[in-house]
Amino acid sequence: MYIAKLIDNKSEKLLGKVDKPFFVPIQLIEVKLNVDNLENALKLAKRRLRPIINTPANLKIEKISHDSLILSFRNSQDGLKVTYELQEHKI
Repeated sequence: MYIAKLIDNKSEKLLGKVDKPFFVPIQLIEVKLNVDNLENALKLAKRRLRPIINTPANLKIEKISHDSLILSFRNSQDGLKVTYELQEHKI
């Protein structure tokens, strides 16, 4: 199993400086992905996060280890950066 976990939301950090800050929906703060490899976890994470991604083509993926990635993209509301860590969850 893999988990995509919100690690940064630039809009939320600018609370009071942005007219309508973007808040990640509670069900997308930590997304459980019931798959057995990183490639499938990435595909499923992109599908689940699609409603909050401004432009899927601009999704940036950075590999930090053999079983974890950093995903960053602009949110669909105010266009500020949102970052997730995708990693294997060992039970």
